[in-house]
Amino acid sequence: MIMLVRRLSLLVVCLVSVFFLGCQLSSSSLENASPTLTSSFSGGEASLPGSRFPLTIMHLNDTHSHLTSLEDQSILLDGVKTSVDMGGLARIRTRVEQIRSQHAHTLLLHAGDAVQGTLFFTRYQGDADVAALNLLGVDAMAVGNHEFDKGPQLLARWADKADFPLLGANVDVSGEPRLQGKIRPYVIKTLGGHQVGIIGLTTPETAFVSSPGETVQFDDVAATARNMITELKGQGVNKIIALTHLGYEQDMALARGVDGIDLIVGGHSHSLLGENRDLGMTVDGPYPTRVTSPDGSPVYIVQAWAKARELGTLGVKFNGEGVIEAWEADPVIVLGDRFKRKDGSGKKIMMTGKAHKMILDAINDTAGMAVVEPDQTMAALIAPYAEGVKEMATEVVARVAEDLDHVRVPGFDRYGKRDDCPNGSLVAPLVADSLLWKANAHGLRADLALQNAGGVRTSLHEGGLTVGHVYTLLPFGNTLVVLELSGREVHLAIEQGVDAALHGNAGAFPYPSHARFLLHPGASKGSRVTDMEIRDADGVWQPLDADRIYRVAVNSYMARGGDRYHVLEQSVKKRYDTGFVDAQTFLEYAAHRNILHRPEQTGIRVVSE
Repeated sequence: MIMLVRRLSLLVVCLVSVFFLGCQLSSSSLENASPTLTSSFSGGEASLPGSRFPLTIMHLNDTHSHLTSLEDQSILLDGVKTSVDMGGLARIRTRVEQIRSQHAHTLLLHAGDAVQGTLFFTRYQGDADVAALNLLGVDAMAVGNHEFDKGPQLLARWADKADFPLLGANVDVSGEPRLQGKIRPYVIKTLGGHQVGIIGLTTPETAFVSSPGETVQFDDVAATARNMITELKGQGVNKIIALTHLGYEQDMALARGVDGIDLIVGGHSHSLLGENRDLGMTVDGPYPTRVTSPDGSPVYIVQAWAKARELGTLGVKFNGEGVIEAWEADPVIVLGDRFKRKDGSGKKIMMTGKAHKMILDAINDTAGMAVVEPDQTMAALIAPYAEGVKEMATEVVARVAEDLDHVRVPGFDRYGKRDDCPNGSLVAPLVADSLLWKANAHGLRADLALQNAGGVRTSLHEGGLTVGHVYTLLPFGNTLVVLELSGREVHLAIEQGVDAALHGNAGAFPYPSHARFLLHPGASKGSRVTDMEIRDADGVWQPLDADRIYRVAVNSYMARGGDRYHVLEQSVKKRYDTGFVDAQTFLEYAAHRNILHRPEQTGIRVVSE
């Protein structure tokens, strides 16, 4: 998560004086510096090899084909939930050009997973993304796992269209002719007479969670990094950035285990870095995160959330030996200027007049976010692609054999009235099954899936199923997450969902795939779910083993504790956010099945007591 850094003008003035006097901050000063300490960098300062060198790094990651902004995103401003438009590459470009105009030496880096996640990718297969990133002026991009989702051939085409190098030092394409010469291990950028080496590193999980094929191999990350650092230093490069698609935890492990990296610009884990939690967002760590390498040198790690909602910006000053001696953090979530809040009846209404100005003032007083006007050149580039996406909404992808009703709690409609679906929704189990299908299609070997009823918004009616229907069915943009849970935790998760559903939050009710259980609504808390079974790979139903570790596919909302699924949020075992959006997953699932039938069972049998 992003660090929202409050600018302290007095510190800035003092630090400007420090740099103009030529004084150097000691390593102990950096070690003990507050994460909110900032330094000022003169945009026009001349640089000579061997001298101090200011560099401003802007960065994105995991944009996942989010070319346009996300509407109705919830943030807290002065403790009040406020709906805003957030992100979009047109606003990002405005911010990028502002920073370029203010600093002499800049880089714009993308840490991978530019594609997969919206209809822009479904329709244009990455062409819209690469066109937008070309216009943005990206200097280099790490290859992410999702860049391989459609195999080497599409990535090769994408590389040919990119005006920037794709980097992946540990991606061995020697056995894949279509990619040879198209993925580089590193690039050296010369700015103000100084050479900066940028090494690309890609998660080895790509072999299992995407579709690179047998001809692409992924080498050990740390060993590859050491080899590339040695090679760069042999060419006289002493300022080294690792542009990684590994994940925040893995970036920290890399920094602790390998000497010679100055800065890690990361992606893959969709981490928001920072300290300000007042916006109602979960923070994974400080921006930047400081780690000490084996030789005692500082390594700084940054990441910029995901879906083009935020532009990370870190200004650094290298000393004559190529070590970062000071930094200034300025990551910004980019917002539109339309705001909604709930009125006394609970209805969201547009804020105008004084209320609108108060929100603008609150944003201006909150570092780390800004209202940004969209860049019109980028908006014009995206517009025809967006029109094509709009037309795609009417495309039929499958057929629904009969009306499939959706209810939240078995036996009741969403308003608490008796319903003729005694064993629950006929749609939610199909959504759960799509999550399981997608996970296992990518080698994640999930045992079961769970879907909260509230994540499914409509019934499905007999006839053609269109793209628009699916995005209405699953409108929240949740992603597929695979967790490792003990059987005991699986049971507790379902109990938590049932308890929440029976106490006013019907949307929490859990619908399974490859699992079934008896539901006792009248029983006491913790005793409502019994006789739980899991269907194994041979199709045989086996009793849930409390001590066995299961792989469970869920959506990202549930994984982070939404609808009171606290056990999913708190589990410390392995978890993997695939980045696959639930609506796109269901589209592929429906197209694969061609005809959607009533599920044989919902996984739930209600026991009347």
